[in-house]
Amino acid sequence: MGDYVNTLQNFLPLGATVLELQQPQKRAAILLADIDGDQMDELIGAYRYEEQNYIVILKKHDNQWLPLKHINGKGYGISDLRVAPITENWVNTLIIGWQIDSMRSQLDLLQWTNGGMLRLPTNNIVYSKLEVEDMPDHYGKDGQYELAIWIHDTGDAYKVDVYRFSEGELVRAKDVYPYYFKKVAAYYEKLLQTNDFSYYWYYLSDAQKKAGNLEQNLTSIDKALSFRSPYPSKEQLLDKKQQVLSRLTHARTNGQTVIDKKRGDITGDSFRETVYLTGSMTERSSYWEDITLNVLNKKVDLYEGISLKETVGYNPRLFLGDFTGNELDDILVVIDTGENEGTIKAYLFTFLEGEMLQVFDSEEFNDSNDYRIEYQDQYKLTIVSSVPQKKYTLDLLYKDKEYLTEIYGEAGTLKEPIEGWVEPISGLYPIDFAGNDVYELVALQEISGRYHAEALGYVQNILKWNGREFIVERQSVIIFGENVEPK
Repeated sequence: MGDYVNTLQNFLPLGATVLELQQPQKRAAILLADIDGDQMDELIGAYRYEEQNYIVILKKHDNQWLPLKHINGKGYGISDLRVAPITENWVNTLIIGWQIDSMRSQLDLLQWTNGGMLRLPTNNIVYSKLEVEDMPDHYGKDGQYELAIWIHDTGDAYKVDVYRFSEGELVRAKDVYPYYFKKVAAYYEKLLQTNDFSYYWYYLSDAQKKAGNLEQNLTSIDKALSFRSPYPSKEQLLDKKQQVLSRLTHARTNGQTVIDKKRGDITGDSFRETVYLTGSMTERSSYWEDITLNVLNKKVDLYEGISLKETVGYNPRLFLGDFTGNELDDILVVIDTGENEGTIKAYLFTFLEGEMLQVFDSEEFNDSNDYRIEYQDQYKLTIVSSVPQKKYTLDLLYKDKEYLTEIYGEAGTLKEPIEGWVEPISGLYPIDFAGNDVYELVALQEISGRYHAEALGYVQNILKWNGREFIVERQSVIIFGENVEPK
């Protein structure tokens, strides 16, 4: 590889240095791989020049290397440089991890197209460890590689998820969870042989759940609960235990499991209907599929099934209450899109003019409410909302010095323009603010800075029914407080 270092150096600016990979052993960040699909390897290297990281790609023509592209990178170093066919066209994608601190790297995906190198969207994923593999689902391998993202949490514990590139974006590859999370479970089982800590039992239970091993999952939750200070909390573990018990013991209805049920007067006939959420929990995954809303009216022996736009997810749940002011119970359905953290899908139905109508869809709300998040000079961040038209200014001085010096120069000016974003709804809660038995919806959306893990606060919208639709009645921004040492 030393000859390739010398070859690469000939195409670098004077004073540039080739970056080094530290794992699994220290070596130059150089790679020979075919990334344009012509069955001939390109020479790819990472280098640093004037406090900036770059990727350079050399193409061989007439037995001579020629520079094809120099591409800006991020961070202060590099942790990963590899290729794998992660897109649907099975042409190798260049996979890079730019080191942003001692524990984290930012994922960068570069794809060759007819128009040159394209930077694929990565959802600003930041990770601590990365595995790239063609993971088998129930039917085996398909030639398209998945990305396993490990994010450091506590001790040697990591939050883990698996992604696949599909239709132009990275999405969770839940169909391969049973395969990969058996490996994650084995990792924690080995750790627990010498480190009997509550947080390892918690993450083992999480891996077992995603692998579909619910009975083992239940045993691990009980072990986590046996500690004096269980992780993450006794309440959260008990809630997860109840979810597992419900999934294991609920009776089957029409070949499906009853996930949740509530009773209320939905139609105004003075008889209480029973509302069910049913679904299927397949052997190859621990999440719910074919989620359906069902309303049973015993007075007229009517059983109505209502299709939902989103029919898969975690922890589907019901809430009955009057949101529209017609003194009848409306039906709120909420489904988590991820098992631990993340966004939700939510739908609200009301009985109007003799039929059940959907009057709220969280996805439509997300699409219609735009925000602009921009870092400003002097350690400020502005949030501009389109509906309603409001502007908020956050003071970032509560952040630690390391964070601020990454973004700002000595005079408090931005080193480069930075934009954040507001995530889709992550929490939707019914609250009767007026005490008149009519509920409003409280919608929370996380404000993200440079990447998903950099939460800066929440946008809170209070949604109220105006007779035709839910509108934003009030909006505010919730920020995180600065820790104050006790006097």
